[in-house]
Amino acid sequence: MKKVIYMFTSLFLLGACTQGKQAGSEPVDDGIDSTFEYKVDRFADIEILRYPVPGFNSLSLQQKELIYYLSQAALEGRDILWDQHNRYNLTIRRVCEGVYENYMGDKSSEEWKQFETYLKQIWMANGIHHHYSEDKIMPQFSLDYFVKLVKSVDPGRMPFRDGMAADETLQEILPVMFDPAVMPKRMNQTPGTDIVQTSAVNFYEGVTQKEVEAFYNAMKDSADETPISYGLNSKVKKIDGKVAEQVWKLDGMYDKAIERIIGWLDKAAAVAENDHQKEVINLLIDYYRSGDLKKFDDYSVKWVTDTTSRV
Repeated sequence: MKKVIYMFTSLFLLGACTQGKQAGSEPVDDGIDSTFEYKVDRFADIEILRYPVPGFNSLSLQQKELIYYLSQAALEGRDILWDQHNRYNLTIRRVCEGVYENYMGDKSSEEWKQFETYLKQIWMANGIHHHYSEDKIMPQFSLDYFVKLVKSVDPGRMPFRDGMAADETLQEILPVMFDPAVMPKRMNQTPGTDIVQTSAVNFYEGVTQKEVEAFYNAMKDSADETPISYGLNSKVKKIDGKVAEQVWKLDGMYDKAIERIIGWLDKAAAVAENDHQKEVINLLIDYYRSGDLKKFDDYSVKWVTDTTSRV
């Protein structure tokens, strides 16, 4: 019952540049030659590559401005993705980043290098589970070493959540990071298991797979020939003993981040290439404001029919 994480896909789709040149355009020097460095970094089982973007230099200033606004909208949603992958992800990332930026001790030791590798791994995976296998990434440094790192940094420079102290924060995250039996799989698809209760994702809380299936089955209209994607933009949990949805929208779940996303999309709409593209962006804004999945369908249909915009 894995949910599709579409919020940022929508934004990236909006910001994708076409590969072909427009009819009648002249070749443009993009400054890309044989000396371009594709490899950025390599660690654990990961190699980070970057690629040139042919045609970018030929875009107008307005088109580049549009891409910038769309990219900023996508970045505003980064922490939403982290939280969706696991409810402890943001706390773990922020603590690790606080150590990485402020630790003043020995950074030549093997354990420090292993700590750096772990941080890069969770950056790459947008959380503590591997981006392909979905197995939990186990630190190669010791629990005691991590505790020493955290406690050696000035608490005033550490982004502890909700005013929590170092000891409280460590008590919360150490089992999640170091115990292989705690949240071992981001999404558990083992046959015969309750995939809702045994998965580490943050789409559900305090509910079983059967309860979630019954909840959405009760919503479905068998006569609807164009049904919405039930559950696409919500977290399901029990509220006052009843199964309910927390919808991702303005004035709903992730309100502050979505408000910032909408702000950047408003700027993007103002520099759209044409009226069709502007309508596409405004439909996406309407969807983020309302959380109405029919509006998401309207946006998707409108987006796929835009065959003239270059961005």
